[in-house]
Amino acid sequence: MKRVMAIMLAMVMMLGLAGCSTTNEQEKPGAAKAGAAEPEAFAPEKIIEWIVTSSAGGGSDIFSRSISDILSKKDLVPQNVVVYNQTDGGGEVGRRKVSMLKNEAHTLLTFNTGDLQGMLENTQLKLKDFTPLAIMALDGQILLVKDDSKHQSIEEIIAALEGGESFIIGGSKSDDEHVYKLFKENIGGDAVEYMRFDSTGDVLTSLLGGHVDIAIGKPAASTQYIESKDMKAIATFGSERFGGVFADAPTFLELGYEDIRFEIYRGIVGPADMPQEAVDYWVETLETVTETEEWRVDYIDKFLLLPSFKGGEEAREYMQKVEDEILENM
Repeated sequence: MKRVMAIMLAMVMMLGLAGCSTTNEQEKPGAAKAGAAEPEAFAPEKIIEWIVTSSAGGGSDIFSRSISDILSKKDLVPQNVVVYNQTDGGGEVGRRKVSMLKNEAHTLLTFNTGDLQGMLENTQLKLKDFTPLAIMALDGQILLVKDDSKHQSIEEIIAALEGGESFIIGGSKSDDEHVYKLFKENIGGDAVEYMRFDSTGDVLTSLLGGHVDIAIGKPAASTQYIESKDMKAIATFGSERFGGVFADAPTFLELGYEDIRFEIYRGIVGPADMPQEAVDYWVETLETVTETEEWRVDYIDKFLLLPSFKGGEEAREYMQKVEDEILENM
């Protein structure tokens, strides 16, 4: 009897040890995760809607379509990218639309210095209402006249202003209006008047049509008119001269006007509520665009921009600094 009891006790102990062993195996940190799937990286699952808040043919439009073409040509995104020009309300309708999107990863917005300044001056929106994705390049502005203009240089225009002549200057969004104000305050005074258009393309068309005397433009949109000799660049608002067909246009700094200087960034943002995995995807993808030969040759070199990629948080810090400066001067 004692022997039977001993055998039964031994069996109970063995079963108990087996149960503990099974429990311990189940509780091992790696055991519970063995079958768990790794979170999938973001990839676009539908058409990418890219909103440009200025008209076709302008600098922002050329910038956006240059990038979308590279994205498609290089198969950098698995979906089509469709660029929409939404100019209603000076672009505010498009910007507000993007700012209100929730958990949206398939909408991009072209967002330059002029967009930021106009938004701050005319609406309650601020940078915090968007997610900065990238600054792709730095751009500048130039003064242009028709090739057969009565005045063929900035020096001649300054002399004409001093002699009592007046001029209508055409420009697009707030970055152009900003440099117009610099010109007005330092040179033109009440003898210059500003006419605002939806895009640089519209401004240049107006100059060709004789509706304005001087146009504020950017290299991307005006190069073709310089090359065709329909227009002439007479001055630049940057700290250095442009090269190429704009090389003869002096800076206002060269002319002794230290307060007439302004440079703009060309950037891209998404909705404020864009998922972080989508933010990471777009930052990496847009940086890849800047590494292509097409970007360097067909955009940066062709339109005389300064390559300057800043992604994610670095882009946010740069844009925030510009916003702070604009608000301080408003």
